[in-house]
Amino acid sequence: MKAADSNPTHNLEAALEYAGRGWHVFPCFEPTPSPEGAFICTCPRGDSCTQAGKHPRTLNGVKDATTDAAQIRAWWERWPLANVAIATGARSGIDVVDADSKADGVETLAKLEEERGELPPTVIARTSGGGCHVYFRHTGLVSKAASIAPGIDTRGNGGYVIAPPSLHRTGERYSWVEGASPSQAAPADAPEWIRDAAQAKRTRPTPVDGTPAESTWQAPTQDGLTEDQLWKRWHHTGDPKHAAAVERVKKGQPLFPSGAHDDNIWAFLSYLRFKTPEASDETLLRLLAPSIAAMACTDHDAAHVEECLRRVNAQYGESLTQWEKDAALFRGLGHSRPSTEATPTLDVDAWMTAPGYAIHDGQALGIFKYTDKDKLATVAAAPINITETGEDEHETCYVTVRWLYGGRVRTETMPRAKVSGNEILELSGRGAPITSSNSKKVQDFLQAQEQHNHARLPRVRIFTQSGWSHDMRSFVVGRQVIGEPGRVIMPGEAAFLDALVSRGSEDEHLRLTLAVRDRSPIAEMAWAAGFAAPLLRLLELRSMCLSIWGASGTGKSAVQATTTSLWGRPSGLKVSGDVSSAALQGELSRHRDLPTWIDDTQVTREGMTNLMAYIVGTETSGARATQTGELRARKTWRSLAFISGEKPLLQIGGAAGAKNRTLEVCAQPLGDAVLATLTHQGLERHHGHAGPTFIRALMEHYTSRERLDDLRTLYRQLSAQLVTETTEQARYAALLVLADRLARVHICGEDDARAQVAALEAGQAFCAAVLKESRETRTTADAAYDFIMSYVAANWAGFSGALAFKRPGLVMGESDSSGRSLVAIFQTTMHDIAREGRFDTRQVMTELAEKGLVFKEEGHLTRKVSVEGKRVRAYCLVLDDEKVCTENVSRASNTPRFHAPPAPHQSRMGSVNS
Repeated sequence: MKAADSNPTHNLEAALEYAGRGWHVFPCFEPTPSPEGAFICTCPRGDSCTQAGKHPRTLNGVKDATTDAAQIRAWWERWPLANVAIATGARSGIDVVDADSKADGVETLAKLEEERGELPPTVIARTSGGGCHVYFRHTGLVSKAASIAPGIDTRGNGGYVIAPPSLHRTGERYSWVEGASPSQAAPADAPEWIRDAAQAKRTRPTPVDGTPAESTWQAPTQDGLTEDQLWKRWHHTGDPKHAAAVERVKKGQPLFPSGAHDDNIWAFLSYLRFKTPEASDETLLRLLAPSIAAMACTDHDAAHVEECLRRVNAQYGESLTQWEKDAALFRGLGHSRPSTEATPTLDVDAWMTAPGYAIHDGQALGIFKYTDKDKLATVAAAPINITETGEDEHETCYVTVRWLYGGRVRTETMPRAKVSGNEILELSGRGAPITSSNSKKVQDFLQAQEQHNHARLPRVRIFTQSGWSHDMRSFVVGRQVIGEPGRVIMPGEAAFLDALVSRGSEDEHLRLTLAVRDRSPIAEMAWAAGFAAPLLRLLELRSMCLSIWGASGTGKSAVQATTTSLWGRPSGLKVSGDVSSAALQGELSRHRDLPTWIDDTQVTREGMTNLMAYIVGTETSGARATQTGELRARKTWRSLAFISGEKPLLQIGGAAGAKNRTLEVCAQPLGDAVLATLTHQGLERHHGHAGPTFIRALMEHYTSRERLDDLRTLYRQLSAQLVTETTEQARYAALLVLADRLARVHICGEDDARAQVAALEAGQAFCAAVLKESRETRTTADAAYDFIMSYVAANWAGFSGALAFKRPGLVMGESDSSGRSLVAIFQTTMHDIAREGRFDTRQVMTELAEKGLVFKEEGHLTRKVSVEGKRVRAYCLVLDDEKVCTENVSRASNTPRFHAPPAPHQSRMGSVNS
């Protein structure tokens, strides 16, 4: 929690102003935030101080109060944040009536005004939680607690009050009521009924209407819980005494040590009854009998325990009846606060109670628990409760916790395990009335409240990830749930959720995207890719990549922006390719069932392009251990990744594992820089409309079992009509064609027959481009060998020179069976050659090994060679002397530094040995 104003000069200015009015002031200790977020006193006692922010800093306390400005300045120069206290009584000429909101003082004061006469216009200060200080001219009121009524104290001679803008331990500041500050009003004379009022003994809060409550509750004759459930509830407590007693009862040991047990037995029976009101007396006495007998105490036999249980039942019945009556009365009273308060009225039914606790008014009081002495003990300074429960798709239980802070209702939906553990303190940072000292008590209350109102609490579906639910009845886009409603819980992803929001004009968004779609078949299939991502799960397909590469300035990123704009703001959903593999997996999991825009133009790390296609296709992150030795939850996704760049994605090393799930073309999808610029600018203002509309159409027409089978049949028919290098590529191309057809019908409103023809024509043209790309990038082993030998010839000095440091490879002193020399090409160099030649290293080397052109060592395609004392891994190939010599000689006239390779028996060894 955080104070609204922390300017230290305000306190000094206020103290000087009060002194100028003749009010004697002095400094008090102020509250300060603790590391846990709660406010504690700055005095040496710290969090154990029960008068935080209310006791004097000066040696003689209120006796040191003064109007001397020099002394006041000296105090606040020493303690700049000190609270301001005003001495009451004859010294300052004022008396104060203090109505405490937590003790029902404000409502009681309002009722007394109705019965005995309204208070005159006077000076009024607002205190914490809706309480108030009412200032009157000094008429001899005494300084006494509850001198007028329960919750209404007076301050006169010898007393003092904390004045605005002092800080309260709740984190709120004292403030003057609008129109009733000292500069706007003067203290009036106190009414006669206040001057003549006597102290009223305060025990338990009395009913508002003053009539006693009659109990109608009776202990059940049949148990509503099993015995195992009883033990489970009794064991779950924050009180160590009760926990130890429950354990002794379960083992049949003496309930308490020898001695006087009256209070202990009464308190323990109260705990059992309030914890499990569904248990019958017969069951309670039966379970307690062994422990009672083991005490061997004649004063506390079974008859005594039975009588004590009857009294506890009566107590529980009275409390339950009183709670119900108070709630009904407060519903009838409505807004009973003074007119100076601005706190909104809340529905009392929303602040549900629990057995053994009281929350009389959600606006004014906190949570109180009835003790074994028939008194109230404070649990929390303001109401807090559980208002709904739910489960996510992994059957993790969630609860929604609600509390009142700063006149506003605040909520937080979190895993139930957090509410039951130390993590509940996280709520204190958002103003919940929880501290390290009362967190266990609040947890006990929340558990009792949840169990008591279990049948009444609403049930909601919880969604922790985007995309389809398991039953296909809901689809989550950001914070929006399409289909069966629920609550979205995606912590830590605010930027992603904010991007998945529709903005601007739906018609303008459609116009911008259609302008891109109609430029070329490549652009049309890219547009369809935005609608194809949700179809992956419906058609039971794995993740796929759509890669468009080529020169910059041809509209590749504009087409990608069009694809992602169907769901939200493109720039907010764009993923840079220059991320770690773990970060990329996190992005893919967030884009689950949505298109993922990956721009690899910023990639700086070696091998990242190889990894991207592979990661997209794996669909599941690897299992990694936490610091505690447990496994982290795996991230999953099913996404259509749209990747663009100036280099091809396929045929480069590690990408070979995802070839069949990647459709790649070299194209200029727009070819118009002006259109690309206008598209980017327009989609930043108008986006996020078509995607949710498409999901609603899928739910309406295709997600039922019968229609889903028809959709899959249509998809298989399209797959048979498309021609690509592999059957699996044809399946993914058919996915884009199907998405194009459905989007034309349900988004653009076109006729189905016309949409079918147009989508198929664009798909066939796209597949032709994909097939052309596949054939151009496919390199045979013989062609790859020629390319490698050409590289060796062009860089012959690096292979045959005496200096081995940083060379691409070396000519070895070995030969094959026919006497041809061997050349070792270092592994890093070979990867560079493969990238330049656009072939897969492992595939080519395997084929060349079968032809006897690559030497294996114990089944491995590489072997270690020694280079100046270092072991380096290299590929060993048979040297094509004729080709190397021919190409070297042809370059000799232009490049004198190249030399013809020596004969096999003259190969240079130097300091290099295999």
